[in-house]
Amino acid sequence: MQYTEVIFQIAPCDPWRDILMAELAELGYDSFEESYTDPGGTSGELKAYVPTAQFRPEALGGLLTLRDPHVSVNWTSAAIAERNWNAEWESNFRPVEVGHEVRIRADHHPSVPGFTHELVITPRMAFGTGHHATTRMMVEAMLRLADGGEGRLPFDIKGRTVCDLGCGTGVLAILAERMGAASCVAIDIDPGAVENALVNIAHNDCHRIAVEKGDAEALRGRSYDLILANIERNVLLEAMPIMADALRSGGALFLSGFVVTDRHMLAQRARECGLELAERLQEGDWALLGCRKP
Repeated sequence: MQYTEVIFQIAPCDPWRDILMAELAELGYDSFEESYTDPGGTSGELKAYVPTAQFRPEALGGLLTLRDPHVSVNWTSAAIAERNWNAEWESNFRPVEVGHEVRIRADHHPSVPGFTHELVITPRMAFGTGHHATTRMMVEAMLRLADGGEGRLPFDIKGRTVCDLGCGTGVLAILAERMGAASCVAIDIDPGAVENALVNIAHNDCHRIAVEKGDAEALRGRSYDLILANIERNVLLEAMPIMADALRSGGALFLSGFVVTDRHMLAQRARECGLELAERLQEGDWALLGCRKP
């Protein structure tokens, strides 16, 4: 497949580069390379790759990152020769560990004893290998559910029904089953992610996960004890009423995919939908919000 490489020069780099990646993913860009262009790490470069048939230069002008006055972004583009993208991803993929409880690795990595849950994720183009802060926070939030400490949700995944909305690789759905969920529905709008999730679910010998292509509309008329939504901010805001309706009384909703400065928007929207704020996590500029339905 022929790809187009778009190189973005960004200043300041954080948190705008991560936000730009999230926006580009919505346009079909499926792999990225990051680097800093100054010793202090203030300015950065992002190389983004999209199938040439999907490359639309005019769409870049509508991105929020390119229109925000607080950041300077310049870009150039060029068609590139065909490359074995999956082989490159595999060669650069490194295992991810969240405490001593979860280890996420590729199938070509050796198993390491001592972890409660070891998940094998084939690192294709789908989002959700655990390398991004938002995925790691979702994993941490799931692990903390039964902890019951102050400010945390007293909730046990065992025997519960779960929805992983925007599932990507399916890593969160797989972890939910490993933690004892009775059933889980993994939903993604990207057919490539759906295909990748199915592969990973089979590879991890999971039998209680159903994978669907779709968006938040798929939740209408359904109910869940736990909803996991690691998606872009505007999608979360729009989908909040549907997710709140689909959440059973006493159920939990975890939201991520947005930066700390936008957390107040998600919190306000959650309150408007009748949800109680129960937990907050932060890693760098990225945030997670945990909610409970009374």
